[in-house]
Amino acid sequence: MGELLGETESLCPVCFKRIPARKVEDSGKVYLEKTCLEHGENKVLIWRQDARHYLEWAIGSEKGSGPLHSLTTVDKGCPYDCGLCPEHRTRACTMVLEVTLRCNLRCPVCFASADNGQYEPDIEVIRGMYEAAMEGVGACTIQLSGGEPTVRDDLAQIVALGREVGFSHILINTNGVRIAREPDYLHRLKEAGASAIYLQFDGVTDDVYRYTRGQSLLNIKRQALDNCTSQKIGVILVPTIVRGVNDHQLGDIIQFAKGWIPTVKGVHFQPISYLGRYPHPPGDEDRITIPDVIRALESQTDGELKGQDFLPRHAQDAHCSFSSFFILTQEGKLQAMSNLARGRVTGWGSYSKPSPEESSRRFMNRHWRLNESCCQSWGADFYDRVLNYYLTITCMPFQDVWSLDIDRLRGCCGHVVTPGRQIIPFCAYYLTNTSGQRLYPSSLAQAKAVK
Repeated sequence: MGELLGETESLCPVCFKRIPARKVEDSGKVYLEKTCLEHGENKVLIWRQDARHYLEWAIGSEKGSGPLHSLTTVDKGCPYDCGLCPEHRTRACTMVLEVTLRCNLRCPVCFASADNGQYEPDIEVIRGMYEAAMEGVGACTIQLSGGEPTVRDDLAQIVALGREVGFSHILINTNGVRIAREPDYLHRLKEAGASAIYLQFDGVTDDVYRYTRGQSLLNIKRQALDNCTSQKIGVILVPTIVRGVNDHQLGDIIQFAKGWIPTVKGVHFQPISYLGRYPHPPGDEDRITIPDVIRALESQTDGELKGQDFLPRHAQDAHCSFSSFFILTQEGKLQAMSNLARGRVTGWGSYSKPSPEESSRRFMNRHWRLNESCCQSWGADFYDRVLNYYLTITCMPFQDVWSLDIDRLRGCCGHVVTPGRQIIPFCAYYLTNTSGQRLYPSSLAQAKAVK
C-alpha cells in the first residue's frame, strides 16, 4: 500500500457506479485506486512523478465561481446530474457545440465515435444551444465541433448566429480536409466571424496519421495551413498523443509550429483518453501524464523549452492542464514569457487576479487568434513580437472511466452544451465504460429527442 495523498470518488469502469477512490504514491508515481464490490479493483497511473511534485503542482490553486444559472438540480449526485447542477464549482472557459456527428474521416481514435448518421440539429436548435450556454456560464470561448463541423454547408451561418447571441471568440474544430480543398469555404467562415481554426494535427509524418486517422493527411494539413495564412485566420494545432505512435514527435511538432508563426498561434497537446472509439483498458505504460509531456518537450527541443516554463492551471484542481507562452526571437528561438500571459495582466501596467475560468478565457481570447495589425505606438520590435510572433503551448489530458476523479470533474471548465440545453463537463459527456456504453446520451440522441 502506497502513501495516501488524498481521497475522492470515481466510477466503476464496468457499471458506472460511484465508488470511493484514493490517490496514492507508489514507487515514485501517483495512482488512483478504487474498488467496486461487484467488479473488483482498479489501479491507474495519473501522474508519472513523485508525490512532492504532484502536491506542489497544486500550490496556488483557486476556487472557481460556479455557473451563472444551474439548469439542473442535485438528485443522484455527481456525475449523474450535470446540466450544470448547483454543486459544480467552475464556470466554463470553453463550450463545445456539436453541430453534427457526420464526418468525412473515420478516425480509429475518435473520442466522439463520429459516424455518418444524417440527422443533425437545425439552426433553431443550435440557437437554443447558444442561448443555454450564455444563460448558464456567460460569454466563454465557443468550439464548433462534431463529428466534423465543416461537412455542414451552413457552418458560416452557425458562426454568425453565435456572434449574434454574444460570443466573440468562436473556434472551428476541424480535421482540415474541407478548408484545405475549398479556400472559399474558409473565407466564408472568417467573414462570418470565426476567430481561429482548431486544427487536428497529430504529427509531422504520414505514418502517424495512418495510425490515428486511418490515412495519410500531412499534405492536407499543410494546405489547410497555407489557406489559413492566405485568409489571415489563426490556427491552433491540436495533437492527440499516443504512446509509441507520436510521443517521440512532440519536439518536431513544436519546430513545425515555429515555421508557421504568426499564422499558428499555439499547440494544444491532448494525450489519448480511453473512451469513444478507443475504449480498451490501458496499462501504465500506455498512459501519458502531464509530467511525461513536459519532460518530452524539454528533451526533444534540446532544452529550448524548460520544465519551469509550463504553468499549472490555477483552478481548484490544477492537475488537468498546463499553459505557457513564448515569443519567437529574431534568432528563431522560443523565449518563455508565460507569467506575462497567464491572465494576470489586464492591460499594460494594469494587474488583477481573475477567477480561474476568466483567466483561461482571457488567455484564449487574447492569444488564440491572429492579430491582423499590431500596435505601432510602442515603436519597438519586442512588442511586435509579443503581439504577433509568439506561440502558446498548452496541454490537457482528458479523464476516462479508469482515471476519473470526481473532485476534479466538479472543477471542470471545459463543457459541452447539448441540443437538450444541458451543459455537461467534457470528461463526463464523452465518458464510456468497458462495453462502450456512454454515461450521457450523444448529441445525436438528444437532438432526435427534442425534434
